[in-house]
Amino acid sequence: MQLPDLSLLLIMALFWATYAVLRAFVFGPLGRILEEREAKAATATEALAKALENEKETLASIDRRLTQTRREALAARQASRDEANAKRQAVLDGAREKARLAGAAAQARLDAEVAAARAELEKNVRTTAGEIASLALGRRIA
Repeated sequence: MQLPDLSLLLIMALFWATYAVLRAFVFGPLGRILEEREAKAATATEALAKALENEKETLASIDRRLTQTRREALAARQASRDEANAKRQAVLDGAREKARLAGAAAQARLDAEVAAARAELEKNVRTTAGEIASLALGRRIA
């Protein structure tokens, strides 16, 4: 009688012993490390999503403030233009009034000079007419 071959039992015992050692010292810690890694990745993904949402809100807020500031700047620029136009119009009106007054004064001076010249001419018309007639007739007219 021959003894049964116990190598199969020995291989099975070594397999289960190796499996138990690997499970205790390799697979267990490696599984925990992988689970922690997945948890950190999930946490990071959530943090990224929150950061992106916060960024969108911040950009929208900045855009609203920028739009409001542009509107205020346009309103201020328009107010400055209106004020400058009003000042320019006032200066033009003042210059026109001065020119009108200067023209009126010059016209009044010219009218006075014309009236004085006419009065002088009317005063000297008889004398001048007599001199012209004397020259034309060749004799003295009284």
